[in-house]
Amino acid sequence: MVPGTWGTVDNRDVHLESTLERLSRSVESLQLRVAALEAALQAGVGPATADLVGASPIPPRPQRDLYDPISMLSLTGRLFLVLAGGFFLRAMTEAGVIAPAAGVVLAFVYAGVWLYLADRAAGRGQAPGAVFHALGAALVAFPLLVEASTRFQVLGVEGSASGLVLLTAAFLLVAVRRRLHGVVWITVAAAIPTALVLLLKTGAAGPFSLYLIALGVVTMWLAYAYHWTAVRWPVALAADLAVSGMTMRALSPAYADQLQVVMLLQVVLAGAYLTSIAVRTLLRDHNVTLFEVTQAALVLIVGFGGAIFLTRTTATLPLLMGAASVLFGAACYALAFWFVGRHEGHERNVHFYSSLALVLVLTGLALVMRDASLAGASAVLAVAAAAGWARFARLYFLLHGVVYLLVASIASSAIGYSVQAIFVSPQTWTRPTGAMTLALMAAAFAAWFCARRPRPEGGVAASIARVVVVVVLVVLAGGLLTGLLAPLLARSTDGGIDLGVLATVRTGVLAIVTLLIAWGARQDRFYEWAWLVYPLLVIVGLKMVVQDFRDSRPATLFIALALYGIALIVAPRLRRMLDRGGGHGTGRGQPAPVT
Repeated sequence: MVPGTWGTVDNRDVHLESTLERLSRSVESLQLRVAALEAALQAGVGPATADLVGASPIPPRPQRDLYDPISMLSLTGRLFLVLAGGFFLRAMTEAGVIAPAAGVVLAFVYAGVWLYLADRAAGRGQAPGAVFHALGAALVAFPLLVEASTRFQVLGVEGSASGLVLLTAAFLLVAVRRRLHGVVWITVAAAIPTALVLLLKTGAAGPFSLYLIALGVVTMWLAYAYHWTAVRWPVALAADLAVSGMTMRALSPAYADQLQVVMLLQVVLAGAYLTSIAVRTLLRDHNVTLFEVTQAALVLIVGFGGAIFLTRTTATLPLLMGAASVLFGAACYALAFWFVGRHEGHERNVHFYSSLALVLVLTGLALVMRDASLAGASAVLAVAAAAGWARFARLYFLLHGVVYLLVASIASSAIGYSVQAIFVSPQTWTRPTGAMTLALMAAAFAAWFCARRPRPEGGVAASIARVVVVVVLVVLAGGLLTGLLAPLLARSTDGGIDLGVLATVRTGVLAIVTLLIAWGARQDRFYEWAWLVYPLLVIVGLKMVVQDFRDSRPATLFIALALYGIALIVAPRLRRMLDRGGGHGTGRGQPAPVT
């Protein structure tokens, strides 16, 4: 071994041990400083203060519960101080110390300061304080707007409406910026009464009704974006009531000049809400909600229903509004068929848009057409809807075809005429009109198209709809045929109607119709027709007891009894042939899915 080696090794060991010891102390010091900094940050102490504290960690201070009674009482006291400041400015203005315009401006600035403090408190995480500050600002600003318009006469109608819009926008901006649901409720609770009071006090219902419609749409989209769903209900109700009130007021001769304004608001109300619903359900691919269905029904009643009420009362035809309604209805049909119907899990949207389309189309037709024209258009739509069912197997086509057929039958007076022709003894006899004949043709074509699909398709709803179509066809065919034959066969020598011959004509027509129904029911796709065979036989029998045996002579009664006897023999046999021939079987091929 080289001399001096042990001494060198010992020196190296001592140096290494001292280095490790210094490194360990440094790491321990760093750990203590990091712990002190974390404790300082939790306690709200800056880094400089933390350096002064030293290496010992500072325990975090317990945060104060902002919802404890003491904090709430403190916030309530602050709210009363805010109100005191507002009343002080009002007292100074009423005493003449401050000019009304200057007092109003100072009061709005005062409310704006507290709204700013609400925003700042929310930014610091003090949500209860922010809500109380916003409440104080609202209690000062919104009542001040009413008094500035009505008592101090500082603001006119335009100024009041503009001020209301600006106030609402400012409050909602703070609510959205800081995600304060309570401030949204404060804004709505203050804005709705303010708008209604200004509407009544100023008499200018148009601007404030339009404001409520806009506020309703805004709260609707806030619900979509931030799930503040409950706040949209009262605003929507207020908008509906405002437009309804304007509709009723327009009936007064003093406000007859506002008819066009009212109809414009009706269109805006319906268009704004329906467009918003369409954007959410189509572009965002969501199902309709209870609010959307309810509000859509209300705006249709208030908007288009109110327009129909005005047109019937004032004898005007709003062609533009009716045409827009028909176009919107056609667009809803296109949406239900081409877009919504092809998305899985959106059956509610299919029913919503198809039902909306039906209401809009019928409303538009009622706005621009009178009875005969309405009957003709509805008859065409009934056939088109039944053909759509036969081609595409969409159940709403079948159901809408039934509705259109009933509208055509009622608007043309074909239903009432047929019932009177078959069962009522006439004072005077009139022939069927062209609109009635068109309704009968529509019923025949609709019955044919409704039976084109295999019988099980659509279930019970489709079967009931097809039966309704056949009932309408039977009533119209029997009534109109009686109306054509009675003046030819039952005319008496004095120019009137021989009731005995008329009763026989009616019995013969009903018996023939019953036989035709039983004969057609032999085919499987007309199976529902067989449901009417026995009821028709019973009705003919009761009708003979009431009319034929009372009014007929032996010669005419002989013909009626013979015709009824033939119907009693043949019709049940035809129906039995249907049952034996597999009428209860399934249709040809596999049914297509029904929507």
